[in-house]
Amino acid sequence: MVRVLWVVAWRGSRSSERGGDGRGYGAGMETWLLLLVMSLATYRLTKLVVEDTFPPVLWLRDRLVGGWRPLTLKEQDEYAIDVASVTEGPVASPHQQLGALLRTDGQVARYVRRSKRSPFWLAELISCPWCASGWVALAVTAGVWATVGLAVPLLVWPAVWAVGALIAAQEWA
Repeated sequence: MVRVLWVVAWRGSRSSERGGDGRGYGAGMETWLLLLVMSLATYRLTKLVVEDTFPPVLWLRDRLVGGWRPLTLKEQDEYAIDVASVTEGPVASPHQQLGALLRTDGQVARYVRRSKRSPFWLAELISCPWCASGWVALAVTAGVWATVGLAVPLLVWPAVWAVGALIAAQEWA
């Protein structure tokens, strides 16, 4: 797949040498391919901000957002959490290191308090995939516009936002 995208991008860059005006956006990359790559980058960065358990991002998200979240595999292994020992239902089980634990549908969740300095609107912005993808798309569009140039960045931003958010909203994603 990557090789096919590279070949298409290379052919697009070569077409400007064959009589084009040489003003191609995206360093010679076809416009549709540039939009596709920007949308996929928006999708992946949004998933990183909203859902991934990459330790530095998870630590920051816990401090800014807080609330109930599933235990990571490392937490389950490190603290030897037995799923059967955690109560199911609306009453949380206390845990010495992790705080309150709750089991729902066989999955153990942990309650994390957010920082007192984190405003409510920031927590909502980071935990909402649609909201976060808008700001991620803005950053991706601004980065591409500053480095290789875009024809109409204010029209590209919502397009990249929409495609990235639609991909992120799928269950298989």
